[in-house]
Amino acid sequence: MTHPARRRRAALSALAPARAPAPGRAAQPRRPARPRLSSRAARLCAAAALAALAGGCAQSLADRYAALERAHVRQGLLRLDRDPADAPFDAEDLARDFERIAFHKEFADGPGLIAAPTPTQLIKWDGEVTWTLTGDGVREDDRRAFRALTARLSALTGLRFSERPAPDTSAPDTPAPGASSPDQPPARGGRAPDEDAQDEGARVMILIAGPELRRAAGILAAGMPGNMDAIAAWARDDSYPCVGQVGWRGEGPGRDQRAIVAIKAETAGRLRLSCIHEELTQILGLVNDDPEARPSIFNDDQEFAALTRHDELLLRILYDPRLRHGMTAEEGMPIVRRIIAELAAAGEVAPARHSAARDRAAQDFGARRFDAQAAPGAALRPGAGPRARA
Repeated sequence: MTHPARRRRAALSALAPARAPAPGRAAQPRRPARPRLSSRAARLCAAAALAALAGGCAQSLADRYAALERAHVRQGLLRLDRDPADAPFDAEDLARDFERIAFHKEFADGPGLIAAPTPTQLIKWDGEVTWTLTGDGVREDDRRAFRALTARLSALTGLRFSERPAPDTSAPDTPAPGASSPDQPPARGGRAPDEDAQDEGARVMILIAGPELRRAAGILAAGMPGNMDAIAAWARDDSYPCVGQVGWRGEGPGRDQRAIVAIKAETAGRLRLSCIHEELTQILGLVNDDPEARPSIFNDDQEFAALTRHDELLLRILYDPRLRHGMTAEEGMPIVRRIIAELAAAGEVAPARHSAARDRAAQDFGARRFDAQAAPGAALRPGAGPRARA
């Protein structure tokens, strides 16, 4: 089974202010809806993207990504704060966010990538998570960033992460645009999955690739169960700076679980950091994103570039031993609520309650609007988020 872990799309969100209650109707004691991209701004962004791409994009991809990052930061996005005071959350928020992010995937089942939130079973890793960093775009600070993040993820999940030597990722003479599944022949130009090669290789392959290597994206399918639709979309579409894909054979302890994280070499700064944090975290099982999850990297508004305390709690809940790989929401959510109640009793999350401070924070966040016509980031179309995801 394969999940095309969410793709991060390179685009700014135009955020509409929270809507006031209708006259005569009392406000309901619930968290206000997360601000969404306005239809007008979406049309403007899409038109600007098409015009730029059709015109040959005089700027290099690296320049466009850099302009996008600057536009994000000017709008108060791609933040690095771990526990922001202006984004409070409580136990109710945490439970809702966990259900939507861990028990749903972004794309419907079937060929291709059809965006449709779809219920899914819980994804968890067990055993040693071996990883390797490779590609023609790798820099030494990338290796430091992944080592720091895997150490942090290990502390949150209890998983053991181990780095392995990089494999040869030189492009084949005939690029393989597709991938092979366990019961299908390999795509032309690709290699059939080999059990011995799988046993020897790292379970997580992290590829940072320039244009030539991206054109040979089919080589990523080697040793990876299932289809590679997300990787193919990342390779051909500049609006996806990065992608993650996770899959496995079998069930229960000892299942063969594999993942790929792919990042374009032209990314830099906070945009690259956001790819590193979200993609590696998502393949561990937080495979969806939700417009109401805040403060979180699992939200397509791209307000945060790095793991927040909210996200750390989601990971700790996911890797509580009471939750098992393959559980449905019906089986798992009663356990999740008990875990969150324990966190609330320990003072790690506020008890569930209607919070005026939370409402004001959401309204302030919604009031920050992005002028799609003026921002350089409009040259890349708006979209869902790293990012492809499961």
